[in-house]
Amino acid sequence: MLYSIVPFSLKNTEILSINYINFLKYKLIKKINILIPKKLFFKNYFKLIFNFKNLQINTTKYENKILEHNLLKINPFLQIKIPIIIYSFYKNKYNFFNLNLINFPKLDFQENFILNGLQRTLLSKIKRNEGIYFYNKLKFNNLIYIACIKLNNYNKLFIEINQDNLIMLYDNTFKIKINFILFLHFIGITNNTLIKFSKYGNSIIFRQLLKKSFKSYYTLSYNLFKYFKFFIKISLTFFNLNFEFKIFNKISLNYINNFNLTTSIIKNKLFNLFGFDFRNQIIYLPKDLIGIMDTLLDLKYKKKSINNLDHFGYKKIESFNTILFDKLEFILEQKINKFKHILTKFFNSNLTNKFLIKLLNNNKTFINFQEYLNINPFVQYLDQLNSLSEIIHKLKLSKETFSKKNLNFRDIKFSELSKLCLIDTSEGLNSGLIVSLPNNIIKTKLNTLITPFKFKNKENEKFSIKFMDSLYQDKTQISLDKLFIRKNLNFNKFTILIFENSFFKTINTKIKFNIILNEKDLFSPSENLIPFMFHNDPARWLIGSKMQSQSVPLIYKQKSFIFTGYEQLISRKNINIINCFQEGIIIYVSSYKIIIRDLFNREIIYYLKNYNFSNQGIIINYTPIIWIGERVTSGQLIAVNQDFIENEFCIGNNVFIMYGSYLGYEFEDSLIINKNLIENNIFSSLHMDIYETMILFDKLNPEFIYSNIPKYNKYSKRNLDSFGIIKKGSKILENDLILAKIGFNIINFKKESLKNFLFILFGTKLKNIIDKSIIITSGNSGRVIKIEIFIDKKLIYQNILLKIRIFIIKQRLLEIGDKIWGRYGNKGVISYISNSVDLPYTKDYIKPDIITGSLGVPSRMNLGQLFETLFGISCFYLDKRLLIDKNINEKCNFNLLKSLCYNNLKQINLNIGTSTIFNPYIPGKISLIDGRWGYKIKGSVLFGCSLYTKLIHMVKNKIHYRTIGPYSEITQQPVKGRSKKGGQRFGEMEVWALEAFGSAYNLRELLNIKSDDIKSRLNMQENLLYNKNLILTTISESFRLVLNEIKGLALNIESFLINPFSR
Repeated sequence: MLYSIVPFSLKNTEILSINYINFLKYKLIKKINILIPKKLFFKNYFKLIFNFKNLQINTTKYENKILEHNLLKINPFLQIKIPIIIYSFYKNKYNFFNLNLINFPKLDFQENFILNGLQRTLLSKIKRNEGIYFYNKLKFNNLIYIACIKLNNYNKLFIEINQDNLIMLYDNTFKIKINFILFLHFIGITNNTLIKFSKYGNSIIFRQLLKKSFKSYYTLSYNLFKYFKFFIKISLTFFNLNFEFKIFNKISLNYINNFNLTTSIIKNKLFNLFGFDFRNQIIYLPKDLIGIMDTLLDLKYKKKSINNLDHFGYKKIESFNTILFDKLEFILEQKINKFKHILTKFFNSNLTNKFLIKLLNNNKTFINFQEYLNINPFVQYLDQLNSLSEIIHKLKLSKETFSKKNLNFRDIKFSELSKLCLIDTSEGLNSGLIVSLPNNIIKTKLNTLITPFKFKNKENEKFSIKFMDSLYQDKTQISLDKLFIRKNLNFNKFTILIFENSFFKTINTKIKFNIILNEKDLFSPSENLIPFMFHNDPARWLIGSKMQSQSVPLIYKQKSFIFTGYEQLISRKNINIINCFQEGIIIYVSSYKIIIRDLFNREIIYYLKNYNFSNQGIIINYTPIIWIGERVTSGQLIAVNQDFIENEFCIGNNVFIMYGSYLGYEFEDSLIINKNLIENNIFSSLHMDIYETMILFDKLNPEFIYSNIPKYNKYSKRNLDSFGIIKKGSKILENDLILAKIGFNIINFKKESLKNFLFILFGTKLKNIIDKSIIITSGNSGRVIKIEIFIDKKLIYQNILLKIRIFIIKQRLLEIGDKIWGRYGNKGVISYISNSVDLPYTKDYIKPDIITGSLGVPSRMNLGQLFETLFGISCFYLDKRLLIDKNINEKCNFNLLKSLCYNNLKQINLNIGTSTIFNPYIPGKISLIDGRWGYKIKGSVLFGCSLYTKLIHMVKNKIHYRTIGPYSEITQQPVKGRSKKGGQRFGEMEVWALEAFGSAYNLRELLNIKSDDIKSRLNMQENLLYNKNLILTTISESFRLVLNEIKGLALNIESFLINPFSR
């Protein structure tokens, strides 16, 4: 599979770095030129001159290593400096220095921000685009039609036609309203031009509108200066649409007629509204305004209908530049004001120039831009659990605002087809508000989204790729890659499903059809990794895609027997994988570097960063996938991380699974696993712990490290070297020493006479020896992989001599309480670990690795996992892998999967020679033999092979000790979180695992006494302290809360005691 042809794919995770480079190169310099004037004068004292041509961008000396950022908590940044010239009129001198204007966070090679040593990413936001929008609202029981001209995020103009048939104009401040025709007269448009270009020019409606506008001249004459100022303000907004320059001089009204609407976004919106052709004709501002006036009159007299404002074509993706611009103006204004304040103090006092430069460039004097990014909710902590979770986190989008939480806003619109993922969204309160980008999508320069389509002009031509946005997509007929409607075979022969004008409909197949949308482009990368996903319930499909980003990378993993072909595309979209940049031959390969000799006889060295850890504490380790003497090309993969085998994304193992019952331990979703999974480390994962200490150098309280520390036996000190530090590569167990360290502390006496006597007697102050050694606690055993000993120059002033870090890798095996899952949302908690000899087996002595209940399949409509188990067992016996399309039945127009499955099972019987796997009397099921007695088990079960992985929700992270912690006031249940000393996270699946054992008393204690049953809680306390008898469980506080809420709905609830013997 290493050199197979991969399907068409686009790498759409590089949006942040491209926006950041454009921001620093072009937009930042333009914005600074607008906000900061070139010269400033201070009351004839001095003059300031900003030299924008020599703008400097300096970087920090920190290297972008993940390990160093997480430990040192540093902030690599880009420092922007502006050369400033200060001229004093009294001294007649020039002072030259560089002003530290602002600090921006630096991007690493993986396109992430590094803030406080942590990698963060930006969550993009969907906002309404610039343009003209028409809508209506009720005012005094009258419909008022309004045209909103959105120029940018700050400036909006509103043109409305009210109940008196007057067209009024106002801005977003709503302080003043003027007649729209008066504004047209102000910019030089006469009544003759209005009659000439308006389609209502010769009508009675338009003449009455002109007559009413003459009456508003009288109101204008009373406050002429106020209205004239407002006219100039609105006319200037049309000039400054792109904010590329400022106009300080008086405007010449004669030249406004030759000015057109500059932004191409507004041009496209006008093209869709009015139908003007912008390629052959330039639309000037007067004609645009007349067109808006005609559209308002059409809406008033029901000649046109209002477009859908929630159409995705009217929206854009808010880039990183706009987020920075929102705060940049505020920071620069504050910085210049402080700068003026410092300069006035400096010229009034006798301070030196060096002191002035230190004062101006001090970080505490000015506000840092990193503070805003730390608070911003859209700059999020990067999810680095595996490679897929990092890609999906960078593709997330937030809708316009979190205040709109109705179902219409959360629902999927037809215009969002192929622009947003149909399935992937967040769970809980933000469902439908946090969405994801689909597979292949491109973000344009105007921050809009376009999607690739297959397109051809003639029948004999090959398909070519064409990109379309949502507005152009509505005007074309699009089919979904030969998709048939499976109602009846007779109806499918002459019809095909298409998408046009935001609706689905059927057309005749004889019509020539040329534009096709691939169904994989409707979903995100996580959904495309699930085979047979169209045979699943959409809710389980969403859970399966979410759990792929919550899976832990395993030590031993396998390629899945059933795959979709998208596993290879994850390696193309991943940034953490090392690609070859030059064609050449491999001359050296090791675990830490790769050397390639290129065509120009140069040696190119690629270093592999091993034993790093991610934000979630997962080890990042690179392995080369090439050999010495191999010829590589540019762009070829040469090393992959722990999530890949060769070039395929693999995070699980193919295990044997049985859908049936075994002693009742598989109750609901609880699972029974084979002990061989633990003995063979099938689902074992690696995690890293870091122990850090500092050695103080103080005359009064010194600290020492040495190996011959008392109080500990030789066994606990067996791995220490002569300096008292553990050796690299040693295996450590519980209660082992990894660092032997002691400190001294001066004894404080209450009586000073005794203190002076002892000082005279011994000559020094008496000190206590304090043990400060680091001991491994229970559950943290592992192996030492790295030791760092260094001196930090910044810490020498704090009397810190050395800093020591010890890195320990822990291996976590499967245990009771861990969660494992399949690719179809079929997750479960391990309730019982059985010995291999006790489990049932087939006639060829194959035992199941996982036993799960069969009720979870029909109740959740997970037919896809049944297909995977049957095809998986056939791939195991036939020694092959199956690349299958998700929607193959609809494309072939008959049930191909059924015939293909039975043919593969029949082929197994031919290869083995027996009918153990496929029995024609019970197709798809097999009979098993009991491992304890050797007798054949009655009935038959479904036995197959499927891919399973382990989730991050491990039981070691959940269990913690808690005696009596805080309770919430209303529900009287324990609060959430380990930091708040909250209750155990004992969820629904853990309750099923306990119910499988029939542990009723444990469940009663967990769900009542330790939860919200106040009387039982006090009775348990009296039982432990005073040995009183336990009473039966009373009514819980949450049930009382439900009763009160029902009574609040005016529903009366009464309890009656029913006696069966009374008549």
